[in-house]
Amino acid sequence: MLARRALFAWGLAALSLNGCGWTPMYADVATGPADAELRAVRVAPISERIGQKLAIALRDSLNPGGEPTPPRYMLSVTLQVVRLDLGVLTQGIGTRGRLDVYAKFTLTDTVAKTVPLSLTSHANESFDILANLYSNVVTEEDARTRAVEELRRDIIARLTVFFQRRAAAGRP
Repeated sequence: MLARRALFAWGLAALSLNGCGWTPMYADVATGPADAELRAVRVAPISERIGQKLAIALRDSLNPGGEPTPPRYMLSVTLQVVRLDLGVLTQGIGTRGRLDVYAKFTLTDTVAKTVPLSLTSHANESFDILANLYSNVVTEEDARTRAVEELRRDIIARLTVFFQRRAAAGRP
């Protein structure tokens, strides 16, 4: 009997919240118009290992549910990776490194045969350079992983804003 009352109270609360403008916590009303367009973006292969990681991350972000969607756009990304040694000691050994990754991305509308968006994104990550060579490989790889995540977030945000503005202007 107590379970029925609790269930009834829960249902009543949900119904009463419906009329006061309540919306689900995880429903993204702002990106709603852009979701279908984002799912229609296909990511072209990106060279090198860091590019493969970025391509996989972008694909997972563009269509997280894996819904079958006919492709309308092609996203091409070109990466430039620059590694610098900072904080060099008098013996010529670096103690701090910096990784700059530049991503030039182009969105091509494959139906209209146009390029509606072409931008550049930049990620800057630093890492320690240690005496152990294996530790250096691990710390630099970690910096590359962080750079990929930063680039992914920036590219997805820019694509979302582009598609939202396009939907607000009433353009297909």
